[in-house]
Amino acid sequence: MTKVLFYTAYYTENDAMPLVEEFPGIHFEFCSDLENIEGKIKDAEIFITIKLTEKMIDVAPRLKWVQSIRAGIDDLPLEKMKDMGIILTSGKGIHRVHMAEYAIAAMIMMARNFPAIIRNKQQKKWDRSPAQDQIEGATVGILGLGAIGREIAKKAKLMGMRVIGTKQTAEKVEYVDRIYVSLEMEEIFRQSQYVINLLTHTPETEKIVDRKCFDLMRKTCCFINMGRGKTVNEDDLVEALRTGRLRAFFSDVFYTEPLPYDSPLWEMENVFITPHICGESVRYLEKALEIIRHNLKVYLDGEGEMVNLIDIGTEY
Repeated sequence: MTKVLFYTAYYTENDAMPLVEEFPGIHFEFCSDLENIEGKIKDAEIFITIKLTEKMIDVAPRLKWVQSIRAGIDDLPLEKMKDMGIILTSGKGIHRVHMAEYAIAAMIMMARNFPAIIRNKQQKKWDRSPAQDQIEGATVGILGLGAIGREIAKKAKLMGMRVIGTKQTAEKVEYVDRIYVSLEMEEIFRQSQYVINLLTHTPETEKIVDRKCFDLMRKTCCFINMGRGKTVNEDDLVEALRTGRLRAFFSDVFYTEPLPYDSPLWEMENVFITPHICGESVRYLEKALEIIRHNLKVYLDGEGEMVNLIDIGTEY
C-alpha cells in the first residue's frame, strides 16, 4: 500500500481528513512535529509538506514524490531531489486571492495614509492633516505576473488602476495594460506610483531591486514587497527612504528573517511591516487540498498531468 506522510505543521489532522476518506487505498500518516519526521518518512513514497531538508531525503529511500504546499521552492534541496529523481509539485496558486487582497489593502492604506493615522491614534491625537488620496487612476507596476500577479492585476484593473508588469516573455496578459520583459524592469519603477515585488529568489534576482531602481522612482511612489526579501538590496532601500526618494515601504518579507531588532526599518515612520504573513490564510489547507487531491489522482492512475509540476533543472 502506498504510504503518504503529511507534515501538517500548524494544521490539524482533521483538516486533512477528507483525503483519507477519498483515497481509502492509501495509507496516510500525519506528523505535526519536525523532530519526529525522520522516523516516519523512512518508508514514505509521497511526502506532503511545507518543509524539506537533505537529511529528510537521506533517510527516505522510497520517496518518489514531494508535494509542497508552499509556492516558493528556493529553500528546498533541489539538487538532492534532482539526483534522487524525486518528483516535485508546488502549492502555486493557493495564495492567489488572499495575497492579491493584501496588495490591494497595502495600496489603499498608503493612499489613505493609514500608517500616519494609526500613529496619531496611538498618541490620542486628533489630526486631520494626513493627505487622503485614491488608487483609482494610479499606475501599479507588478514585478512578476504569475498567478498572484495576475490576480492583483485583475483586482487593480477593476478598481480603475493602470496596470503594467514584467514577465519572462512579452505575450499579452489579461487586465495588464503593458508588459515588459524582465530586462526592461526599470520601466516599472519609472512609471509606477505603486511597485509590487513578487519576484522569486534566484542567483539572478539576488538584490536585483537596488539603488538604480529606487533612483528611477517618483518621490510619491510606494514600494510593496511580497515576494522574497533577498531580491531587495536593503541598504539601498533604507537610503532611498531616508533621502525621500521613496515615499513609503510596505513589506512582508525581508533579507533576514525575523527582521533584526537593530534594523533601521523598524524606526522609520514611512515603513509598514508585517511578519511574513501575507501568504497565510485560515482557509490555506482547504485551498491546498484541491491541488493535492488532483495530483494524487494523477499519480495513482498514471493519467493526466499534475498541477504545478516543477522542472527542478530550471526551477520553474
